[in-house]
Amino acid sequence: MIRRLLVVACAAVLAACGSSVPEDGRAAVLPQPDAKALTVVVAVVDSLMPSDIGPQTPTLQELIAQGTLYPESRSVFSAETIPNHVAMMTGVVPQRSGIPTNNFIDFDGSGEERDLSLPEKLTAKTLFTFITDRCGAEGSPTHLRHGATLSKKYLYEIFAGDAADPQRQNDDPAVFNVAPASHWDPTSSPLYIGPGSEHTPDIPTMTQALTQLPDLDFHFINLGDVDRSAHAGGEVARIAVLADTDLMLGRLVSQLQSEGRWDSTVLIVVSDHGMDYTLPGPVQGLSVQPLLNQMAACYAPMQAVQNGGTDSIYVTDRTRPLAERQAAVRAVRACVLGTADCDALCAGASRPYNAENVAYGWYTQDDPTDPAGTMPDSIRSKHPHLGDLVLVAAGGLKFSEPDESGNPIPGNHGQLATVHNFMLVTGGSPWVRKGQVVAASAANPGPLDRLPEQSETIDVAPTVAWLLGLGLRDRDFPDGAGFDGRVLGEAFVQFDGTANPPSPSVCGRFN
Repeated sequence: MIRRLLVVACAAVLAACGSSVPEDGRAAVLPQPDAKALTVVVAVVDSLMPSDIGPQTPTLQELIAQGTLYPESRSVFSAETIPNHVAMMTGVVPQRSGIPTNNFIDFDGSGEERDLSLPEKLTAKTLFTFITDRCGAEGSPTHLRHGATLSKKYLYEIFAGDAADPQRQNDDPAVFNVAPASHWDPTSSPLYIGPGSEHTPDIPTMTQALTQLPDLDFHFINLGDVDRSAHAGGEVARIAVLADTDLMLGRLVSQLQSEGRWDSTVLIVVSDHGMDYTLPGPVQGLSVQPLLNQMAACYAPMQAVQNGGTDSIYVTDRTRPLAERQAAVRAVRACVLGTADCDALCAGASRPYNAENVAYGWYTQDDPTDPAGTMPDSIRSKHPHLGDLVLVAAGGLKFSEPDESGNPIPGNHGQLATVHNFMLVTGGSPWVRKGQVVAASAANPGPLDRLPEQSETIDVAPTVAWLLGLGLRDRDFPDGAGFDGRVLGEAFVQFDGTANPPSPSVCGRFN
């Protein structure tokens, strides 16, 4: 009866909340939680890998037993923090979201390198925007409360919404993103760590999250210590903090239990990428900027922007004709990958030291004269923010610009060796399938493989939207293309015997 009333309420305010009831009127036959409202929490343990799970992570081990684990899961490329958090909250690939990397050259602004944490560059609608559009009427029976507790400064910034600075309009006129209704600024914490880290540690971050939790139906959390510790002190430091981060997840579960909400909670524990343990110095560091400086005598000027395991090469004069820009990066690619003699391409140019450890070089705009540089279809990060050419390091290596001293921190990610991430759908809800491990259909899949049963960071948003009954259709997306990710349906019992069942709730409410 309550579900019928909610459907009627949604029909009356369809523009506000949408409908999750299919056209044939089928209703999902589900075991029902005691509560009348669903809680969905996405908890990101930054850079967590399946290999990190062990005696030091008892909470995660218990959560795995209570849920569905995807041992073959993957990030979007490049495997970095901002692109993958955006992927989680939009469900679309980087070439649609506009956020393919962490650092870029802001040609629309200062013309300098900066974090790609500018809300106006995020050209896909976020879950916060969709929830506000569909279920945002405060005081209505379908009002759905949303919030974020993100430990890293640039994550707070990217989700600040398009109202944050009225002078900066979204690059896509069809997009106007809103911030989470409850949006914590990590720089406000007295324990915030500034330049060099720009994050608040996990203990105060989770303490803050637990103050927001009672007022939220959908909560997005980032815990950054596992990642930051690896960058600060390598693998040993990372192992040392895993237990504390695991304890913070335990605090989250305990509070949901104490509030009587655990039995109606779906918890998605996910990471944004893996970690590759490199050390500073000329052996592990790859530097391309000296080559670009040499080639400036023959080609358009270029600049390299390091992103750990990837290097973005930009032609800095954007007024140059496309043919000139392509000729410049084509020469760089040939020189670095060793398919042509550098000096023959430009007198005095020499191949960078350690360049044999550059595994791939892909154009973000296809060059018909060099099809070998076409980005694989499974990557789907062709966007100018990634540069005109992206170079990808082999495992154990990283880029360091403008010279070998430019990347002094240990550990890195971004390249294909770190695309493998962690994905777990768990929680106390009776809808969650317990103790399931989704096996890969192929042995030892590579980082360029996309298997239908694998999970990806782009699957988080469609799964959350389905759980919350947002009723999204392709036409609700600015480009009309819908989600690139899929609903992780095998993690939920209501998919038994039913293809494409209706959402289990309407704006998070059910009977």
